[in-house]
Amino acid sequence: FVVSMLAGLEQLLRYASDEQKQKWLPKLANGKELGAVCITEPFAGSDAANVLTTAEKDGDEWIINGKKRYITGAGVSDRYFIYAKTSEDPSNRKEYSHLTSFLVEKGTPGFSLERINPLIGFDNVPNGYLSFKDVRIPDKNRIGPVGKGWQVMMSGLNFERLIAGAVFVGVLKDIIRLLFHYTKHRIQFNRPTNRFQGNADQIAEIISMYRMGRLFTYYCAKEIDDGKEPMINSAITKKVISEYVREAGTKAIQIMGGDGLTKFYQAERLMREGKVGEIVAGTTDVQNLIIYRFSSMLPDYNKPMRMRWNEEVDAPIISDRESQFKGLDVNEENILKVIAHDYKVNPGLYMTIDEIREDIGTSRSKTRRIVEDLEEKGLVVIHRSRSGKIKLIKATYKGLQEAFPKEYYEWYPDWYADADKF
Repeated sequence: FVVSMLAGLEQLLRYASDEQKQKWLPKLANGKELGAVCITEPFAGSDAANVLTTAEKDGDEWIINGKKRYITGAGVSDRYFIYAKTSEDPSNRKEYSHLTSFLVEKGTPGFSLERINPLIGFDNVPNGYLSFKDVRIPDKNRIGPVGKGWQVMMSGLNFERLIAGAVFVGVLKDIIRLLFHYTKHRIQFNRPTNRFQGNADQIAEIISMYRMGRLFTYYCAKEIDDGKEPMINSAITKKVISEYVREAGTKAIQIMGGDGLTKFYQAERLMREGKVGEIVAGTTDVQNLIIYRFSSMLPDYNKPMRMRWNEEVDAPIISDRESQFKGLDVNEENILKVIAHDYKVNPGLYMTIDEIREDIGTSRSKTRRIVEDLEEKGLVVIHRSRSGKIKLIKATYKGLQEAFPKEYYEWYPDWYADADKF
């Protein structure tokens, strides 16, 4: 349903012209035509931007050449929402402005089905390869501006991942219904198997997965209804709920024993389809990458949590107090003390240029010059980016010795015996 009835829906709603919407949306709404979304290629899987299928402009037409694979609904679909490369300019590739989206209709000359893949799951939905050989389509089949295919793709994927999550919420409910029915009717050791606490615990976990997944799916859907672009939450929805289904399917098989291994019951199929869910519409690994990368840009997650030494409790605590070094002369000796003091607080961590300059009160450029001088003397080590930019600084053992006497770094809990110190 997600990739057949709703294929390209969000992209059409956002980027299609009024004429295009009038042509395709009614067909989508009445269910008379099926659709397919075509991103993956032999050269482009998780690296979705590496599309090599090309579309070249020829007057009022586009000529498409290339291949697509792992296309759900291949062959049976009537319309195919594809992404093709329309620019070879490296700068456009760097800016993700090298792709354009099109709708190709079944029966267009040069457009053919190449093969069908037997997958681990989704047994009732054909999945296959498509071939494009000098396929000519009118410019009116282009969806969105030239070079905006990546943006069109992302809007569609956010929606698709949400809907995939919603589908798998329904699968979780099916697993719960199956297990309630089965364990009420299966007798072992003279009692129904739902009376065994181990089985009840496993089913309770699946119910928790279902209810949490359902709640988060509705939350993400509300964001889309509100016109937001839930990049992070759609990735979480798809990732977490597909993992839930695979895990719940495995639990269901275990609870059902030998019956769970047979194809007469749907437990094994639901487990297989959960695994498919961890691959399609972006693998779990890609979802993790999206979740981390975009979350790392959020201000709430980037509020400093620096540990500072608190003399009153004689221990490091999270604090926004002003540094004890603030206002000292800005020179190598005091900069080294700032860095060495951080070792006392955070023995395994490096400092940033900004943390050093804020602690003593100076400019970034002056701090940079001094730490480079300290590096030349072997008193600090500097971690640089690939471009050579200073990122993090830490005192060497030599630097620690020069900054403070060894007693400065010592710390023992009250209960530690003096006789054991050396």
